[in-house]
Amino acid sequence: MNRHLSTRARGAAVISLFLLLGCLSSPALADDPPKTPDDAPTDAQKLKELEQKVDVLTKEIESMRLGETPAQQVPPAPGTAAAAAAPSSAPTLGLGPSASKVYAKYGVSIGGYGETIYQNFSTARQDGSPSNLTPIVDVARAVLYFGYKFDDHFVFNSEVEFEHAVTASDKNGEAEVEFAYMDWLSRSKAFNLRAGLMLIPVGLINQLHEPPVFLGSLRPDVETIILPSTWREIGVGGWGDVGPFSWRLYFVNGLDASRYASDGLKEGSQEGSLALARSFAVTGRLDYTGLPGVLVGGSFFTGNSGQGQVTPSGDSFAGRTTFVDLHLDARYRGASFRAVWARSTVGDAAAINQINNLEGDESVGSRQEGWYAEAGFDVFSLVPKSRMTLTPFVRYEAYDTQAEVPVGYARNPENDVRVFTAGVNFKPIPQIVVKADGQWRRNAAYTGVKQFNMALGYEF
Repeated sequence: MNRHLSTRARGAAVISLFLLLGCLSSPALADDPPKTPDDAPTDAQKLKELEQKVDVLTKEIESMRLGETPAQQVPPAPGTAAAAAAPSSAPTLGLGPSASKVYAKYGVSIGGYGETIYQNFSTARQDGSPSNLTPIVDVARAVLYFGYKFDDHFVFNSEVEFEHAVTASDKNGEAEVEFAYMDWLSRSKAFNLRAGLMLIPVGLINQLHEPPVFLGSLRPDVETIILPSTWREIGVGGWGDVGPFSWRLYFVNGLDASRYASDGLKEGSQEGSLALARSFAVTGRLDYTGLPGVLVGGSFFTGNSGQGQVTPSGDSFAGRTTFVDLHLDARYRGASFRAVWARSTVGDAAAINQINNLEGDESVGSRQEGWYAEAGFDVFSLVPKSRMTLTPFVRYEAYDTQAEVPVGYARNPENDVRVFTAGVNFKPIPQIVVKADGQWRRNAAYTGVKQFNMALGYEF
């Protein structure tokens, strides 16, 4: 069936080419006088426009013949008809290559990504006791992007995710809408509007989470535990680029404190599912990209999480929750470096413990904090014109979800964690990645477990 479709597509393109060539040679172009002398195009302008269209069709037919994808072709010159029709093959607008495709062309866009992960755990923990962990292999994610560009101003974009392959009641799988929003694009890049279910613009992974974009089989703990990932809420706001600066500012629904736990605040995200909307929040981000290959910036999220709930004694509480982060992503030739520092604070943590029936070292942390640094080098960058990449890397993380707890509660040393990861990423082409790495996990309770991971990831 694909062969038939390809043949039809080629035939249509060839027919279109001959029709345009016929129009180009028709005397009607020369005999048709302009309607007004001021605003009508000249014969030379008409001929130039048709030549551009013929050039676009010729290149499209040639790419069909060669079997190339848009990302493999040489980027067209800015301002040409080819540039207007060409999809983006690089991250843009704070989104990954697949998620940003919808902004490049009118009509429907479809993309996606996925990853299958194998994990094998040590039989013993830090203290020598049995870990009792079994190796697993899992279709962690299978994701589809659906978008539609209505015109130059209105764009709809969405991500639908299936986790762990099966969503039956006796399995852990989930089917989720990761984001679904509408953009209004102004004529200026400096200010645009967005409304709907949106990714919270914190850290590096939450917005750029396709497997080929980050190193390691697993996303960094700091960006999944201290900064929840993938974190999204419903709201409205603005975004844009002003010179070398990129900004985001959204007004969204607040978190739900009744879902907080000692191991982090991730479950407090309401994910656009019948979200309680008595408490709201503001989130924003500012990045600087004025240096080639460097992105540096910070973000915040702050708002109440009480959502009108009361303690067993009848007391109301605000549960003000605030996240801040500083991040750096730097690349030079084959070298890459990333670093993130993140911190969150929770007001009225004792009241939240009461509504969640948390005692002793089960307390919600009134402060959570963590950081990581990561470095890698693509050895194939030393090979001229190589499309493949082979990137050994190392990463170190330190975080604690109970860096502080309310008076009268205790910290659980298992939540004070250090992780060292070393591994390699191999990309035969930019859209496919094979990963392998080892992780040495340690905590203050000496119950950490070493593990080995492998992953196959893709995007399109």
